[in-house]
Amino acid sequence: MKKFILFALFFSVTIISCTNNDDEVIADSQLETENACTTEDPLELEWMQDLITELNCGEFACKVAILKSEYEGETVFYIQMTDPVCNGFDEITLYSCTGKKVESFSIEESMEFVNSPGREVEEIFSCNE
Repeated sequence: MKKFILFALFFSVTIISCTNNDDEVIADSQLETENACTTEDPLELEWMQDLITELNCGEFACKVAILKSEYEGETVFYIQMTDPVCNGFDEITLYSCTGKKVESFSIEESMEFVNSPGREVEEIFSCNE
């Protein structure tokens, strides 16, 4: 009888571990809908709304923007002060299409990234114009 119970227990654990977890399927489908590179309006995504909130629109006189570009072959999004009157740099954090942090730059590294030749940049949102 002990052998049967042990066998049944082992068999149950094996079957459960081999089935798909419904949470993973949901997470994968949410990842697709939260992808700023594939959605028609990336500004509607929750993580993108968090970036817009981080801009503190209306609190400063300088124009700031959410920009889309490439970094090491990957599409990235980041916040940058883009007003030519406000000459300055902040530390830039790059985000992937799904809102995951890809890289955080120091001020010097941010300047190198922004001034790197041949890099295409698209402004997808700005405020304080």
